[in-house]
Amino acid sequence: MKLYEIHGAHFHHESQTTRFCLYAPNARNVHLILTTYGIQKYRLEMIKNHEDLWEIVTDKALPGQTYFYLINDYHGKQKKSNRSVVHDNNVYIWNDRNWMQKRTKCNPLKLPLSIYEIQPKSWKSSVYWPRNYREITHDLIHYCIEMGFTHVEMYGILEHTDRWEYGYQVSNYFAPSRFNGQCDDLKYLIDNLHQNNIGVILDWVPTHFKHYHFFHQYSTSLHEYDGTNLYASSPSQWWTLYFDFDKEETRRFLFASALYFLDRLHFDGIRFDAVSQMIRRNQTNISNAISFLHELDHTIHTY
Repeated sequence: MKLYEIHGAHFHHESQTTRFCLYAPNARNVHLILTTYGIQKYRLEMIKNHEDLWEIVTDKALPGQTYFYLINDYHGKQKKSNRSVVHDNNVYIWNDRNWMQKRTKCNPLKLPLSIYEIQPKSWKSSVYWPRNYREITHDLIHYCIEMGFTHVEMYGILEHTDRWEYGYQVSNYFAPSRFNGQCDDLKYLIDNLHQNNIGVILDWVPTHFKHYHFFHQYSTSLHEYDGTNLYASSPSQWWTLYFDFDKEETRRFLFASALYFLDRLHFDGIRFDAVSQMIRRNQTNISNAISFLHELDHTIHTY
């Protein structure tokens, strides 16, 4: 079982319940806060299991329910996580079976490749008034066919906090950007590109992550999530934090993110952003970052 199939919020049709699972091994306690229009509706205590995972199963969080985690961290400080939404991954019905079967039988490294790079939230629009993923689908397909592009590479897809950002300061590695719609809207775009024989590449950001704490009560950062340094190594040149690839938690976390977008959202490949800073800084090679790239590349091609 892959990590993304365990962690996070998972809705189960049979029982009409949602299981929440959070990795915060050094937190003192964690509560799941269910909200309506930003106002607390339920406060549910989570239980820590023998694998340092905080869990709860509830029938009060159906798809569409907004929630966040209230964490009493290692130092006794209270933090709120990003607000998220329970999503049912089984609602959208894919129609790209022919494409998915074809890609398992060919070697993409030996096929013609012509890539059109876009930022969905500003494509034929403004970042302040982005179009829904579904709204850009027809125009994007028409343009790629007309110009002979074999693939679309999308950047700014991973969830980020500010509308005017390019999208390289990531705050959530398992959610598409809300500025262009919901997860199923992105699936619709990818599905229809595939039906027109156009591949889709994810511009992915494994080098650094958004670090922002607001009054020590609200956090959009993986850093000190439970009061300890689980993932970060040092500050970056972009006012973010570099991932620490010496840590197994970092490697597992990023493996799960990459496979989630390839498996569940049918992306066909990944472009790694800022690799030069990832593998070498201060005139020194970062051996564990290099081995991470080799291992992830091998794993993706194997799957």
